[in-house]
Amino acid sequence: MKHKKKLLIVFSCILVLSGCGKRDVTPQKIGVSTQQGGMDSRLLDPKITNQDLLLQRGDANIELEKRGYRAQDAASSTNSSIKILGGTQGLVQVWPNPSIQPKEGNYAENVISQAAMYYGTPYEFSSDRSDPSTFDCSDFTHWVYLSSLGMDIPNDSRSQASYVQSFSNRTYTSIDQAQRGDLLFFVSFKGTDPNNYTGIDKSIENITHVGLYLGNGKIIHTASAATGGVRIDEVANNHLTYRFVLGGSVLDTK
Repeated sequence: MKHKKKLLIVFSCILVLSGCGKRDVTPQKIGVSTQQGGMDSRLLDPKITNQDLLLQRGDANIELEKRGYRAQDAASSTNSSIKILGGTQGLVQVWPNPSIQPKEGNYAENVISQAAMYYGTPYEFSSDRSDPSTFDCSDFTHWVYLSSLGMDIPNDSRSQASYVQSFSNRTYTSIDQAQRGDLLFFVSFKGTDPNNYTGIDKSIENITHVGLYLGNGKIIHTASAATGGVRIDEVANNHLTYRFVLGGSVLDTK
């Protein structure tokens, strides 16, 4: 009950700050509160991130974890043929449930409103995909699309990226092209120094993190327990920028 009450309070703040329900909302609204710790520095603080094994791992090798392998074995595995949560094969295109009405004429608003409700939800690597009490990054994005629009997109970041590449009318590799409600994909965390990302192969096989773009240069996502679970961060001029590899919409489809 306390958890539900906390979510209700946060969501009430979200509605007030985002202007939901008002007629004079601005086109560049964020849609979630930035006053409850969402814009703190934990994700960018080297004292935290350089020691954060969950941040470094992302959602890689989830299938190994679910099969009972030790965490350190999964984290250190270099077998590129590993498929997580079904990998990228057998993708099935899905659409919003036609009985659900788009908010403000845009299904992206449904997704963002739902994502905001889980602000602050704790992080758990390889979280239960049927239980929204904890999330890892790809469980979060999967859940908000499923619970807001009935869209059962893939369960892990690599497969979600392949889904976007397979079915979206709008994909890009420049983060400047991101639009509200898009999924953004990132390679593994290698530190806060941009030089650490020079010359790396930003391919689908390296994707270990995904988040939901809010507009105005901000993302809602969950990266690790130490960085605070579901949170909001700037994507410009930090390691998220250096790690970005692909973005696109699961709503603007072929």
